[in-house]
Amino acid sequence: MTHRDLTIAEVLEDPLIRQVMRADRISVAGMANLLQDAALRLQRAEAVGRDAGQDLSVGLKPMARARLRSGTQADLR
Repeated sequence: MTHRDLTIAEVLEDPLIRQVMRADRISVAGMANLLQDAALRLQRAEAVGRDAGQDLSVGLKPMARARLRSGTQADLR
C-alpha cells in the first residue's frame, strides 16, 4: 500500500474534514489560507534544511516517539 498526502483541494472537499470545519465554524476560504500558509512555511523550512545539509524529518522523529510514549491524547469530546 502506498501513502500520499492529500492536496489542498482534496482536503477541502473531504466530507469528514468539512464536518469538522462546520463544527469549528471555519470557512473554506479560511481553511484554504491556513493550508496554503502551512505548505509555504514547510517548503521554506525544507529549503533551509537542504541548504544546511539537514533532513528535517530526522529531527521530528524523536519528538513523535516521545509523544507516543507519553500517552497524552487530546480530549475530543
